[in-house]
Amino acid sequence: MIRNVCRNTAVADTTETKNKKSTMFELNEKYKDCPVSVNEYLINGKKYIVHSHFVGNKDIDTVIRNIAFHKAMNEILEKAA
Repeated sequence: MIRNVCRNTAVADTTETKNKKSTMFELNEKYKDCPVSVNEYLINGKKYIVHSHFVGNKDIDTVIRNIAFHKAMNEILEKAA
């Protein structure tokens, strides 16, 4: 199943930053037509606002499977230690 996934524009794509240093303004212009989600997080008493732009497709089944696999392996390794 292919679904739109989120890219946090606060952190630039690593391949993009290696080839060209993009400013936040350039990234916002590049992704301005994509659906946006805004979330607020309170961390150690400081409020952070994260703007996420949905820009591409990713196989959500593979992503969830990988997350579940790594989580299970970490739990097993922690119990064995």
